[in-house]
Amino acid sequence: MVSKQAALRASVPPELRDWVDNRLVSAHIRMVRAMVLGTMLNALVIAWALLSELAWYQPALFVASTLAACLHRLWLAEGIERGRRRRRSGKMMLAFQLNSLWLGLNFGIPLAVQMPGLSPAIQLLLAVCAVSQIASAAYTVRTLPRAALLYIAAQTLGLSIALMQIGSPPALGAIVVVVVASALLVHMAYTAHDLFVTRILSDRELGSASRTVKLLLNAYEENGSDWLFELDSEHRLIGVSKRFAEAACDKPETLNGCKFLSLFVDDAGRATIGAALKANRVLRDEVAQLDSAGLGEPRWWSISGRSSRSGDGVAYRGVISDVTQQRRAEHRAHRMALFDALTELPNRANFNSAFSAMLAARSGSEQVALLVLDIDHFKAINDMHGHPLGDGFLKAFAQRLARTVAESGLGGTQPLLARLGSDEFSIAVFGGDACDHAVRLAELLVLAMADPIELDGQEFPSAISLGIALAPMHADNQRHLQSYADIALSAAKKAGRGTWEMFEPGMDEVLHARHSMASDLRHAIGRGELKLFLQPLVDVASEVKTGYEALLRWDHPGRGMIPPDTFIPIAEETGLIVPIGEWVIREAFAEAARWQGRENIAINLSPVQFSSPNLLPVVINALATSGLDPGRVEFEITEGVLLHNSEANIDVLCRLQALGVKIALDDFGTGYASLNYLLTFPFDKIKIDRSFISGLATREESRAIVASVITLANQLGMCTLAEGVEEREQLDTLREQGCVMVQGWLFGKALPSEAYHPAPIPAPKRRPARLAQPRSRVAAQSYSQRQRG
Repeated sequence: MVSKQAALRASVPPELRDWVDNRLVSAHIRMVRAMVLGTMLNALVIAWALLSELAWYQPALFVASTLAACLHRLWLAEGIERGRRRRRSGKMMLAFQLNSLWLGLNFGIPLAVQMPGLSPAIQLLLAVCAVSQIASAAYTVRTLPRAALLYIAAQTLGLSIALMQIGSPPALGAIVVVVVASALLVHMAYTAHDLFVTRILSDRELGSASRTVKLLLNAYEENGSDWLFELDSEHRLIGVSKRFAEAACDKPETLNGCKFLSLFVDDAGRATIGAALKANRVLRDEVAQLDSAGLGEPRWWSISGRSSRSGDGVAYRGVISDVTQQRRAEHRAHRMALFDALTELPNRANFNSAFSAMLAARSGSEQVALLVLDIDHFKAINDMHGHPLGDGFLKAFAQRLARTVAESGLGGTQPLLARLGSDEFSIAVFGGDACDHAVRLAELLVLAMADPIELDGQEFPSAISLGIALAPMHADNQRHLQSYADIALSAAKKAGRGTWEMFEPGMDEVLHARHSMASDLRHAIGRGELKLFLQPLVDVASEVKTGYEALLRWDHPGRGMIPPDTFIPIAEETGLIVPIGEWVIREAFAEAARWQGRENIAINLSPVQFSSPNLLPVVINALATSGLDPGRVEFEITEGVLLHNSEANIDVLCRLQALGVKIALDDFGTGYASLNYLLTFPFDKIKIDRSFISGLATREESRAIVASVITLANQLGMCTLAEGVEEREQLDTLREQGCVMVQGWLFGKALPSEAYHPAPIPAPKRRPARLAQPRSRVAAQSYSQRQRG
């Protein structure tokens, strides 16, 4: 029985009725020959049986009439099929209906007239032939249900009349069976008709959709930035388009039949693609390097695809994107994160990671030596000759240093050289003779680096001071070794510079000084010694101050103004950064809330603060207390927040962002920062470190790196801010490269908040003070204070 959906689909729209009727007629025409053959076979059998009981001309007349009807039906079918007659569906269907009535009466009339007077055997034969004709009509004429109805009804009527004339109870029962069966066959013919109509309409819609998809795919293939590919069961390319061939630097005829994997370099990406093709698995953005030997720089494609069962010879199809520029940007960002842009030596983060692994791998009698050195009086070179020449000097110094270490043979089994920052370099020596090698290397470097470096026709002194710390002799952990090496370096400088010193226990007086500073820092908040300074954040396009970064200073009663670089590391080591950070958040929010403009306030968050469960409650409370719009708040973090306990810290960042505050990634490029972190969390802003901005006007490498970072950030929808902008030329370059914001001395140093937001002058009094007025004035002040508390 046809379903409701099929019945609904079977109601043909008027504009498609003629097309559907033609398809129904065509479907019947394919069955006409079989129908005619079966009909003639029945007619000949009936005529042969009747010859023994009737005059010869009666069977002959029956056969002739049946043959004429069959030939007429064949003539109709052949004419329509060969196009000799116009395909007017209404007339064609009427013609087949009349022919079906002819055939039905041709059998029904002889049955009704002749069958009752025949012998029982002949009666049985005629009944069987009649039933077979009725059943075959339900099948062969099912796409023309009206024609089937006429054919079946005429024969059923004739057979029923004959059986009624016989009059026996079995004959009367047979009438009921024949009528019911015929009705069911007619119903089946109509059901088959509806299902056929449903199917051809579905096929038409599917064909239309397929054509539309094909047109869209062709347009995409011609105009899109990506291109399509198709593979056969052997994973060979088929149907290669011109754009695909151009991307692969080949011709379509050459690529057709070529193994898909042969386009790529034999690496992990190709192996993954091959495994997916072999297992008919889905590919999603799998990146592989194109085998472009002799074609210039390497290129990368991103491949997505899935297996196909379309039956058109395509076993796998998908889409390819060229991600070469993205991979190059990733490579530049990765190298920027791990290597110093000026000297191309490993940077501090890279060195710390490798040195930590070196210490962890030490066993037995193996030793690790850490050498820390810096250039004597390098600041004078920068001050007297400018940063461009200073950068050139550092580059030449690093080249000589790397060459001397490599040629000395004293680097142990795993020599490691890095630039930690400015003029500070570090060398790690590993092996059983690390102590001896370190001492000999220190002596060699002091002598070799003492020779002046010539730049622009001038000679510049490049003497060094160097400190050494050993593991396990002095310490087993990285932090203490680096601290002891720094103490030894300070001792070498105190000894007159141009020499080296090995750490000795007596040199750790500096540690005692740090402990003393940590003790004083515990009471700094209660004594009111911590101060908030502000430095403007400026919009590049308009050069208008759109916000300020809150910078912490410590006004020590005995040591004077202490910069954050000195006491923040101590606060982080001791955990004091948590209460200090909470104080900064409250004070900065209260300060920003007092500003008449809507400038933003940027606050630095230490990785240690994320270990405190109070961070979110403190921020929420400070926002509520100050009444500050969360959209004006920006928290700056370094990649250190994402290095340890990253999932929990990312959860905290997401909750902060859900409050409406913005999150910025600070010091991008100086540590571990890479695209991984940019994809880990949707930062609102990237702050490009000042070390890249300082060489922006003079060094092509700095310009290329900064441009790559800005382009990458713009593509990811992130704002960029360049730190350390001190010259107008730097600003112009950043503006050309699309940087959004800047910060630096060009627009203002870090100063107390009143320097940028002076306190309003109180209005003059209009009448003499009375007793109630002091209470009112104090109440107003205390109310403001309660709101902040």
